[in-house]
Amino acid sequence: MSGRLRTIIVEDRRVVNHDLSVATPGIAFADLHNVVDFIPRRFRGRSAGELFAAARRRFALAASKLADRFFDARYGTETSAVVENAHMRDVTSDNLARGIRYEPTRALPFRRVLRAARVPSDGAFLDLGCGKGRVCMLAAEHGFTKIIGIDYSPRLCELARANMEMFRRRSGKNFEADMRVLDATHYVFAGDERVVYLFNPFDGVVLARVLENMLASLARQPRELWVVYHNPVWRDVIDRSGAFDVVGEWIAGGARFAVYRSVSR
Repeated sequence: MSGRLRTIIVEDRRVVNHDLSVATPGIAFADLHNVVDFIPRRFRGRSAGELFAAARRRFALAASKLADRFFDARYGTETSAVVENAHMRDVTSDNLARGIRYEPTRALPFRRVLRAARVPSDGAFLDLGCGKGRVCMLAAEHGFTKIIGIDYSPRLCELARANMEMFRRRSGKNFEADMRVLDATHYVFAGDERVVYLFNPFDGVVLARVLENMLASLARQPRELWVVYHNPVWRDVIDRSGAFDVVGEWIAGGARFAVYRSVSR
């Protein structure tokens, strides 16, 4: 090899240009003095391990989004479009301002977490803030035969009912589904609920009221009750109660979950 080459050398995490003469050992990149411009700034200076971990997270997120598109296409449902609180003009609950927008739970992370945590499928599955019903359908996939969805938006509950029926026809699953227009604080626990699901549907004030009702139900009818909390922003409300053990915490497909099980008395 002859002539002059321009190479990029990393010194103390700084990229430095060097002009090198012939017979220089190592790897040289001809005329790539701006190669560093092709590396996103957030990745510069990171180790190979960090870059690999970042790549894995991006791949997991992409796979998760693809699985969601496949879910709706497979079952003929529509659960993907986000609905902001400001657009829920049909809601009459006083807690609308304390609610969070409708955003669907990603199917792949949900399935993985339920398997990893060994969440049971007997009894009733309760989704507080069910939106368009995707998690209720995923609960039927998991094996639940009694599914209850609660949402304060009549329009979202209407869509959830239609989605559940379409899912029933396409999947062949046999289950009982009850989609109710209701403020979560007004839900009366029947005593057969086995798993309660929350995708950060409301703030800590509402969660505290829901938890009071949950604990009153456990006092009346002692049983093992699971709580699967996705994006657990207000988890301190549950942690402070002392009524639940943490089964585990997971990050899957960019989604964070905390899973709880009621303490045996």
